[in-house]
This record gives sequence, C-alpha cells and structure tokens, in this order.
Amino acid sequence: MHNGVIARRKLPLRYVAFDLSPGALPDFFRVVRAGNFLGGNVTIPYKEEAAALADGVSKAVRVCGAANVLRVKAGRLHADNTDGRGLLAALAGAGWGRRFPRVVLLGAGGSARGIGYELAGAGTRELVILNRTATRAHAVAELLSRRFPRVRISAGELEPRRMAREFSGTDLIVQCTSLGLTADWTSFPREALKKGTRLFDIVYRKGGTPLVRDLRRIGVPAMDGLPMLAHQAALSFAAWTGMEVPAEEFLFYARRALAKRGTERGIPA
Repeated sequence: MHNGVIARRKLPLRYVAFDLSPGALPDFFRVVRAGNFLGGNVTIPYKEEAAALADGVSKAVRVCGAANVLRVKAGRLHADNTDGRGLLAALAGAGWGRRFPRVVLLGAGGSARGIGYELAGAGTRELVILNRTATRAHAVAELLSRRFPRVRISAGELEPRRMAREFSGTDLIVQCTSLGLTADWTSFPREALKKGTRLFDIVYRKGGTPLVRDLRRIGVPAMDGLPMLAHQAALSFAAWTGMEVPAEEFLFYARRALAKRGTERGIPA
C-alpha cells in the first residue's frame, strides 16, 4: 500500500518490512533513532514492547499500553495507536455510523485494547470484552474502566454460551482474535445474532474471512479488516510525511496486493 502511494507521488521514500527476532527490538530502535527513518508500523507480538520502549506516547498508548505506529523526530520515537480510529473510520465509510451503544469485543490483545479505548470515547455506553484467557479480559476491562468510569465495561471467557448471552441486544461485535482466520469456528453462536447486530472482523484476507463469508450468507451484515487497514495506513502516512492521502487510495493498493498474492491474510497493524 505505502509503496504504491509513494510511487504514484514519486516521493524519495521506501516502506520496508523488518522481521525481528525476539529480544531484538531495543537494538533495532537504537538504529531507527540514529538512522534516516521517518517512522514505521509495529504489529504483533511487539505492540506492547514498542509502547514501553518509545520516548513519548499518545494518550491512547498511555491508556491501552500498545502501539502500532512510530514517528521519528529529532532522534526520538513517538508511539501512537490507530487501531480504534481506523476501525471507526472503516465503519463510517461502510455506512454503519460511528456510535454503537452496546459492543461486544472478542479478544483482549493490543488491537482490542486500542479499539476498546476509541469505542468507549465515541459514545459506546456498554462494552463487553471476551477472551480465551478470561483474566486478561478482566485486566483490559479494569484498565479501560479507570479511563471511562461512565461506560459500563465487563469481561468474561470467550466460550459459546457466554458469547450467545452477550450477543443479545448488541449493536456491534468486533472480532479481534486469530479465530477469524479459521474455516472451522463451528462453536461461534450464529443463531444468537439478532436483527440489527453487525460484525466487524479485523482480520482480512482475499474474499473476506471465513466467518465474514459465513455470516453474510445468513444475512448478517459483516465486513473484514481490509478497510480498517487502509484507514490506518492513511493515518500513519500523515504522521510520517504530513501528507493527507485518502484511505480509498490505500485500499486500492491493498486489494491489488491481495489479488496478486492469492489467499494471503493478516491482522491490521
């Protein structure tokens, strides 16, 4: 995406991927601070570590403890989290709006924390966080509750009966786990989804994730994370260059890349 936008504008820049070994992030950040970098993106499993190692952090990172965007200025790294803003922009772009009174969040990782932070600040009155490790879901709920005391935030285990109970009366379900990639999530309680409930799977792949395709077949409004990825890319690019590029342009290049690479999939950075 980024290199497509860069090439179209003939900018003297290059977006390059670095595959780091565990424990290498501190040394790599020293290189970034001293090198000719504008910034970069951070994805799992380094979001929390990047937030801790940065020289400065945004309010979103301070609250949720996870970063996915880094900006370099005068040898210092500033960390931000665009997961929630990218999601809200993608929802609005699809005509779903930006305010969802009751939301169920599946997962409790860095992306889920960033998304929960933005939703709680955007008018959500009740937020339920479900995770396979319930203690982690409770920790995220406690973290967000301190920042948003007027929002009712609860947590529990990501299991079929609890999901079915929480799906009742829910406006939006946000799927933030790797389970969205699997074609055999047979325990997902589809029958519990009521009219008016929408699902956003932050995972993306060519043609939509298996869960998104399955729900669409039974008439449930569902979309995957590619538009969110495009909006995050636009936010990142603006942070690094000061240039405002429409998210639709990033989405064009993202779709073209997926078409070339077949079934490649991922989770927004």
